[in-house]
Amino acid sequence: MDEKARQAIALRRFSIISPVLSGNVKNNREYFQELSKNPVDMPYLGTKVYNYKTFEGWLYDYHRYGLDGLMPGFRSDRGKSRKISSELGDKIKEYRVKNPKMPVTILYDRLISEKIINPLELSRSSVYRYIADTVLPSKEESGESLRFSYQYPGEMWQGDVMYGPYIQVGKKKQQTYLHAFIDDATRLIMYSKFFYEQNFETLRICLKEAMLKNGIPRLIYTDNGKIYRSQQLEYICAGLGCTLLHSQPYVPKGRGKIERYFNTVRMRFLSNLSPKELNSLESLNEAYEKWLDSDYQKKEHSALNGKTPHQCFIDNIDRVKLVTDRNQFNENFLLRISRKVCHDATIQVENILFETEPCLAGKRLEVRYEPEWLLDQTKNLQLYEDGKRIGEAKRIRFYDNAHVQRRFPGNRKKAAAETKDISHPSENSLATPKNTISFADLAQGGTENV
Repeated sequence: MDEKARQAIALRRFSIISPVLSGNVKNNREYFQELSKNPVDMPYLGTKVYNYKTFEGWLYDYHRYGLDGLMPGFRSDRGKSRKISSELGDKIKEYRVKNPKMPVTILYDRLISEKIINPLELSRSSVYRYIADTVLPSKEESGESLRFSYQYPGEMWQGDVMYGPYIQVGKKKQQTYLHAFIDDATRLIMYSKFFYEQNFETLRICLKEAMLKNGIPRLIYTDNGKIYRSQQLEYICAGLGCTLLHSQPYVPKGRGKIERYFNTVRMRFLSNLSPKELNSLESLNEAYEKWLDSDYQKKEHSALNGKTPHQCFIDNIDRVKLVTDRNQFNENFLLRISRKVCHDATIQVENILFETEPCLAGKRLEVRYEPEWLLDQTKNLQLYEDGKRIGEAKRIRFYDNAHVQRRFPGNRKKAAAETKDISHPSENSLATPKNTISFADLAQGGTENV
C-alpha cells in the first residue's frame, strides 16, 4: 500500500471519530455501536463492516499518536474474534435472539450440552465478549432536525465565500470574492478578506489568519465546494484536532449564520461604497476592515441578548484554544504533495527542480512546503517518509553545480592522487553556496554558511 492510500484511509478514519473529538457525541460507545450496524466505505479497501471496538481503537490511536496513528499498520483482523467462526457466530446469535434475557453462563452451558461448542476450545469469556460486541441495541427513535446554536466561542466556525464587486484592473474588470469565517456562538467574524480568486490558497490564508488571531475551533462547518473538499484542508484540520464537516448538497439551511452575514455585507457595506474605494483590491479591503471593526463587530446583535459579537467573545475568551506552539502550527499548514526522487536525487515541484541527498534517490516521498518557498533560494522543502522527516530539498543552482569538482575527472589514477583531501562528492554537490544563508544551520547555532 503506497503513502497516498495510507493517508486517504487515515483521513477517512479521522472523519469517523471526529464527532467524538468535537464533543458532539454524548456516549462514545453508543455512537460507535450505531456506526457498526452499517458498512463503511473505506478508500482503497472497499465497503467493510467494522466492530465498534475497532472505532474505539482508532480513537485511542489518535489520542496517543495523532493522525499518523490512524494510518494502516495494525493486524488485519483487529477487532474481530479469531476463535469464533462466522458459522458458529450465527448460531450463537440465533440462541441469543430467542433468549435475550438468558444469562450468558446458562447460554454457554446449553451450547455445550447441545455440542455446538467445545469448552476445551472456546471459553465462556470468549462467548461473553462476542455476545457483548455483536448484539445490537434496541432501535432508537429517528433524530430530529432542529435549529441550533453553540453556547461558547470556538465550538464551531462556519465558513463560506461570497461573490464581491468588480474592480477595474487595466482595461478589464475583475471579479472579487469575500472569504469569511464566523463564530457560531458569538457571531464574531474570525477573519474575512476580499481576494481576486476563490481557490485553496486564498482559503488557506484566511483560515490561518483566523486561527492565529482567534484560536483553533473544535469544529468547522462549510458547504461542499471544491476548495472545502480538498484533502489538504482535511490534513490541516486533522493535524490541529479540528473536525471538518460539510453540509448536505443543496441544503444551505445549516449555514444560516454565515449567509445572513453576507446579506448584511451587501446591505450595509457594499451599498455604501464609493467609486474611489473600488479602484483597487487594497482600497476595497481597507474600507471593508474599517467597516467590519467599527460597525458589525461592535454593533448590538438581536440574537445575543443585546450584546455585541465582540463583547460576547471577550466574555468567554478563557474557553478559546489559542495557538501555543507556533512552529507546529505553521507545519500543519504546509502544502503536501507526493514526489518520486529521480536517480540524480532531484525532484520537480511546480516546474522547478530541487536536489536532495543521493541516498534518497528512487524513493517516493511527501514534500511539504509554503508556496513562497519555491521562489526563495534560502528556503528548503521538507521531505517526509511515513510521517517522519528524513531530509530537505534545495533548489538547484546550475551555475554552482558546474564548478563542483567531480570525483575521478579525466585520468582516474592522477585525479585520485590529487583529490585525496577532497571531501565526498555527496557533501560538495549538496553544500549550501557561500553566498547564501542556511536558516536550518542558523536555527542550530551554526554560522558557517553566512
